[in-house]
Amino acid sequence: MILRKVIYSALILLMIVGVSFSALGHGDLPTLLEDVNKDGVVNVQDLVLVASSLGQLRDRNATQDPDVNRDGIVNVLDLVRISNSLGQTAPDENSSYHDIQEYVFDKSCANSVCHASPANAGSLSLNYGLSYEDLVGMVPQNPAAAAAGMKLVDPGNPENSFLLAKLVGPTSPEQGARMPFGGGVLHNGKIEAIRAWIEAGAPQTGKISGIGDLGVLRDPDEVFEAPEPPLPGEGYQLRLPPFKIEPGTEREVFYATQIEDENGNPVEGDIFINRVEIFYPAGSHHFIIYRITESGVGKGILENGIVPDASVDPGDTFRELDTDNPDPVFGVFGGDRLFVVGTQTDDTLFQFPEGVGLRMPGDTVYDLNSHYINLLGDETLTGETYVNIYTIPKEEVQYEAVEIFVSNRAINVPPGATRVSKMTWYIEDELEIREHAPGTEVNIFLLTSHMHRHGELFEIFQQSTGDMLHRSVAYDDAPIDLFDPVLRLSPDDALKFQCTHNNYDTDEPLIFGLTSEDEMCIIFGYYYVPTESAGAIIE
Repeated sequence: MILRKVIYSALILLMIVGVSFSALGHGDLPTLLEDVNKDGVVNVQDLVLVASSLGQLRDRNATQDPDVNRDGIVNVLDLVRISNSLGQTAPDENSSYHDIQEYVFDKSCANSVCHASPANAGSLSLNYGLSYEDLVGMVPQNPAAAAAGMKLVDPGNPENSFLLAKLVGPTSPEQGARMPFGGGVLHNGKIEAIRAWIEAGAPQTGKISGIGDLGVLRDPDEVFEAPEPPLPGEGYQLRLPPFKIEPGTEREVFYATQIEDENGNPVEGDIFINRVEIFYPAGSHHFIIYRITESGVGKGILENGIVPDASVDPGDTFRELDTDNPDPVFGVFGGDRLFVVGTQTDDTLFQFPEGVGLRMPGDTVYDLNSHYINLLGDETLTGETYVNIYTIPKEEVQYEAVEIFVSNRAINVPPGATRVSKMTWYIEDELEIREHAPGTEVNIFLLTSHMHRHGELFEIFQQSTGDMLHRSVAYDDAPIDLFDPVLRLSPDDALKFQCTHNNYDTDEPLIFGLTSEDEMCIIFGYYYVPTESAGAIIE
């Protein structure tokens, strides 16, 4: 049978699979849940919609979802949540202000002893949804700054903005200490982003040219603590050792390793995992584990692209990806290397459903892929990664997990334009490619997406029903949609997905590529099939 054209590519990241630990983030969903009718504001109309649905079970495919707290049923708790949110408006997630909120205020300022409840130091809350009104045009409580006519944020006037002065370092003792208080200085790229935002008029919506990806900037005093490995008998730890990223550069490396037991011997035979933890210091664009097939080993991809200057320890061997000619190091995806798991979040945990295991062959080469960005840094950055994998006994595995990784490379957005790229992933083709038993249903339990910084909207639909399964307006922290009950797709069904990219700040067409300034449009997820229906493992 001739397969419909689908392009599988794993040249990049992947979002988390499961639960993301985001201590100061906004949560997984990038929309205002209390705005049930999606008119941009929480008001009495939303109360009416919830009240008229009391007692109903949640319909996740509904355009308007009155189950505001997502506990599975519409009840008085949803009414209370809306009542407490009356008047709130939906934030613009595709804005420079939103990026500053997430990567500066949320991370370094909005905690309970500083600029968040109960302290609200200086009567200033930098919490999500409150910071803009507390900052823009407001007079600081500091007497010296107020006497000088300063504003916390003076739109169009960075030098008269007390926020910027506190981050750079006050010029007089009367203006107090540099911020963040007791937390070390911010990365200069974050400070310059705030300067550019204020200079542009401190808009609450819209993107500002010249502000890059704040999510990959590591503050100078950040400390990374290596995690403990799983206990013997519970799992294994993989490690990508430290490597260097020079100032003004980005670097994507590969490091070959094996799963080893407590005695340092390669694990033999297949293992099944149902839990993964991934840890690395800030600055990474993505981390991926690939499995190298016999074809890849035979073609010598593990001997190509070796760069001695990358390693901190001379005994470690790294291979570097040439984005203009990736084939010698990367090989053919699906033939020479196979995706196992990946993330774009520095502390990641994911867990599969009970009885579901992801097969990982022992005595096999695994390629650990890390992409770090230091374009705005002025000192050498060090990258590294630890991965804890937890096993499940083979006799407890009832279903085998299989990754979904589908990439649309047909991206071409002229300067100053917005374009939508569309693609379809067919279940019938998936069964044939994976050699699953004919007629097998796939049980999808997780879906998410990946774009780069020019991505504004990602949507995934079920072809047979038209139901929207996933929607993201956050290119760097897409929501994770977990399906319980699972989403069952028959062989004649498909997933349709589309990405909207906005080329608002470059002079060149925006196309698919491997650097942080290129674009991508990828759906990622996992499904499972009964062990007796699963295809053979690719060697």
